[in-house]
Amino acid sequence: MKIHLSEIPAEGRHYDFSRETGELNDALGDLIQDRSYDVAFTIKPIGNVFELKGRVKTRMSELCSRCGWDLDLPVDQTFNEILMKGEAGDRRAQAVHGNQAVDFLAQGPDVTYYQGETFDAGAFIHEAIALSEPFYPSCGVEDCEHLEEAKRKQRELEAEFARAEEARTGHPAFSVLESLKHDKNGR
Repeated sequence: MKIHLSEIPAEGRHYDFSRETGELNDALGDLIQDRSYDVAFTIKPIGNVFELKGRVKTRMSELCSRCGWDLDLPVDQTFNEILMKGEAGDRRAQAVHGNQAVDFLAQGPDVTYYQGETFDAGAFIHEAIALSEPFYPSCGVEDCEHLEEAKRKQRELEAEFARAEEARTGHPAFSVLESLKHDKNGR
C-alpha cells in the first residue's frame, strides 16, 4: 500500500486498514497468515517532513521458547515516527557521543526514511509487527504453562532413543566380549 505524500493535506490524513478492507493483506500475510488486524494511523506534514502516529493490533503464531507449544501472541504496537525523505545513514558509522544513554529520546519519535514521493505503509506495518515479536516467546508470564509436560515428553523420547540404540548395537558392556576370540580348542 503506497501513499503519495504530496497528496496529504496540511491538516493531515487518517488511514484505517483491516482484514476486511484488504489493502495490507498481502504485505502482512507471512507474519499473521489469515488473522484479523486493525491498523490506524495519521500522517501530517510538518515542514519538509511528515509526522506518522498510529497503532496496529493483531495476533501472530509463535512457538514457546521453553516448551515448544504453539502460541497465538497478541500484538498491540503503537508508533510515533518522523518520515524523512532520503536514505538511512551508514549503520557502520561511529557515533560522536559513544555509549551514552539519551533517556529523553525514549518517548520521542523515531525517524523512518522514504524514497521518492511515496511511503510504503505495507512495508512499514510489516516491520512494526515483526519488531514487536519477542526474542523468547513464552506461554506464561511467570512460568511456562506446558514446561512439565514438555520435559516429560523429552524424557520419554530420550529413553526410547536409548532403547533403540541398545537394540541396534547391543549393550555396551558386551562389546568387550567381542574382542575376545576363541579358537577351536577353547583358548
